[in-house]
Amino acid sequence: MGLGWRWVFAAHAVSLALVLLALPALSRAVPPRAGGGRIDVPGSALFVLAMVLLTTAIVQGSQWGWGSTGVLGLLAGSVAALAVFVAVERRSAHPMLDLSVLRERRFVGLCLVPVAASFGFVTLLTYLPSYLTAVSGRDTRTAGLLMLLLTAPVLVCPTLAARLVGRGVRPLTLVFLSLACLVLGDLALTVLSPSAGALVLIGPMLVTGAGMGLSAGLVDGQALALVDPAKAGMAAGFLNTLRLGSEAVAVAVYGSALATVLGRRVGGGIDGYPGAADAARVADQAAGGDLVGAAGLSGAADRTGFAEFLTRAYDSAFHSVLWGLAAVGLVLAAVIAVLLRAGRRPAD
Repeated sequence: MGLGWRWVFAAHAVSLALVLLALPALSRAVPPRAGGGRIDVPGSALFVLAMVLLTTAIVQGSQWGWGSTGVLGLLAGSVAALAVFVAVERRSAHPMLDLSVLRERRFVGLCLVPVAASFGFVTLLTYLPSYLTAVSGRDTRTAGLLMLLLTAPVLVCPTLAARLVGRGVRPLTLVFLSLACLVLGDLALTVLSPSAGALVLIGPMLVTGAGMGLSAGLVDGQALALVDPAKAGMAAGFLNTLRLGSEAVAVAVYGSALATVLGRRVGGGIDGYPGAADAARVADQAAGGDLVGAAGLSGAADRTGFAEFLTRAYDSAFHSVLWGLAAVGLVLAAVIAVLLRAGRRPAD
């Protein structure tokens, strides 16, 4: 008997619990340093609170309504928590984040590169398998093999980028190339359709994967080269927090946007199928990739016809969100370009 998918999260929880239990012993094993810093508990708590409120607002936006009191309240709470966080960090002797590192605009620009990758690549890594199985009708094995087209460049391109830099290519040239690949890859993936063959997907998926892989090995070194060595640890922590935090936010935004657009598609066409009702629940089920279950949940007399309608609605919603991802990537690329042009660029 299998343990089920929920045990994936349970295993992570157990691992984290073991790490937490081991922290006291690890801290005693490391000799204290004179003048060593302290853990910024208020700052850390405020930052986590802000991210929890923001992510919850995004996740619930499609269900409660983006203009609902609950969502607006969560967003306002997130902004307020971040404002208090900034005030606390400015007054803290040992801040979690030394805000002075953010005065270097080029550092901030490079830190936004992983954010672009979160929206342009990580979201697809999470949701594209559902499209390949639910809409294209492929089995999980075939979908998994196709996903290798998206992930393989992430393994190959960092080594390729290092070799190109060794031959005189400017690192920032590769960073901008990676941003271009993310935007173009997301746009090219709009060729996806229920009948699209594997050959059609090769180019778009490889380009999108290259967008993630080309900058993966360059951004950290380029960003930290701009920071005072005494603050390098804090700067690296900020960069990685932004990287991982943006992944969580991007995935939440994608899922909520998909559910919102799909809900509108379903709500606008469900009346054409006798017996079908409860568009909100049907759309929520379909957004998770379970189109067959959603068709059964609808109560439609013609479940086959309604399932085909859901397939078309999901396909349309997926393409709309892809255009949104490309737009976000383009805006971030423009912002990054402006920030990196401020003053002297990092040494190549």
